[in-house]
Amino acid sequence: MTTPHARRPVRTRLLLSLICATALTGTTTWAASAALPDPTPRSAASGTTERSATAAQSSPSRQLLIGQSTKAAWDDYTSFANAPAGGSVYYEVKSGTWVNQGHRDYAAFLADRGKTVQVGISWKDNPPGFNGGDESAKAARSRQVTQELADGAYTDRFNTLVDFINAHPDATFLLRLDYEVSSYYHCTDSGCSSYKNAFRTLRNMFRGRTHQNNVRFVFHPVRGEFATMYPGDDVVDQIGVSVFAHELCMPIYDNGYLYNGTPPANYDTGSLQCRNAYIGKDQHGNDAAVWKNWDYDGNVLKMMKFAKDHGKHMIVSESGMMNFTADGSSTRGLEQSRGAEWTRRLFGLLNYSGPVPNLSGTYDLSGVIRTVTYINLDFRYGWDGKDDGSFDFPVNSTWFVDGRLSQYGPAKDDFCAGLRDRGFTTTCRT
Repeated sequence: MTTPHARRPVRTRLLLSLICATALTGTTTWAASAALPDPTPRSAASGTTERSATAAQSSPSRQLLIGQSTKAAWDDYTSFANAPAGGSVYYEVKSGTWVNQGHRDYAAFLADRGKTVQVGISWKDNPPGFNGGDESAKAARSRQVTQELADGAYTDRFNTLVDFINAHPDATFLLRLDYEVSSYYHCTDSGCSSYKNAFRTLRNMFRGRTHQNNVRFVFHPVRGEFATMYPGDDVVDQIGVSVFAHELCMPIYDNGYLYNGTPPANYDTGSLQCRNAYIGKDQHGNDAAVWKNWDYDGNVLKMMKFAKDHGKHMIVSESGMMNFTADGSSTRGLEQSRGAEWTRRLFGLLNYSGPVPNLSGTYDLSGVIRTVTYINLDFRYGWDGKDDGSFDFPVNSTWFVDGRLSQYGPAKDDFCAGLRDRGFTTTCRT
């Protein structure tokens, strides 16, 4: 996510994320990520769709990143927890620098301490050469810019970032070459050679201009287009995914419109799970479609399988709670019980083992996701969470929610338990 002037409408973002994925296959050997250590974590919590505690003891450590724009997210989180492994910020191609001073200052704070810095390098939100028009015109220009980047254009726009990386050899940089990439914003042909080539060109450019081996490259697609847009095993280090509400099959409201089903009278979130089929067995032992309610979007599980098949670890590049309130009556946007359910599902996803929609068999995906980014901001006041009058979300919009963990009881407790039980390198203070 970036600043409000550069962000496309939330509904557009959600609809683009619902593009269906095709069935995936692959047998590539699993490879360890060079960016993360592999000490033994503590045992996993129980759950019918998660692997056993015994199996969990062989999984690698995980990292937690906090924030997406300013140090405010870090300050809130560290009010009750130990310092996380790093944070997340944004950089734009058009201006050739950080989205604003807050992003730059937070990046410096993290890098000066040798932390992990996830950098979302974006051109789709504000494409070079685009000076006005509707979303369709902006998307068309973004596709053109993608091809221009593939052809080697705009190399001067990365000078600030290259110099920053070279000045911080002890930090680790996870570079997302644009975020939530999709055919609508990045592909000039059906095979998406434009984005694949742009990813490769940018990776080679950074490799040639940075002086130390502390840069990793993240492919972060919308859920349904990961296979079509994948740049290749030789250039992708990690695969990113966004996890908000739909990904965890949680109900959300956007200006009165309900996603993920129609609520019953008591608004039971258990009745609002995603429903999809997988290939199981009938009473005679034959393959058959079996319908199931899921806690996780099918495309997310398929992406996890795709990552494992290709020997790549995944990073939750963005995650945060969204608006579960139908009428905007919650003045703070806080809903304790649903916040806790969201948190439990997030950490449950990290140790998922079970069926995958539309595929046969069961799959152990418990070691795939190695890093989680939690935004930890008050979304009632826009993308930076600042109550300064510059930008507020409508009270009944998707993003009207205070996502700061310090403001929650059960959700914060479950988040801290998840860090402990899923083997994160840093946990909450006791």
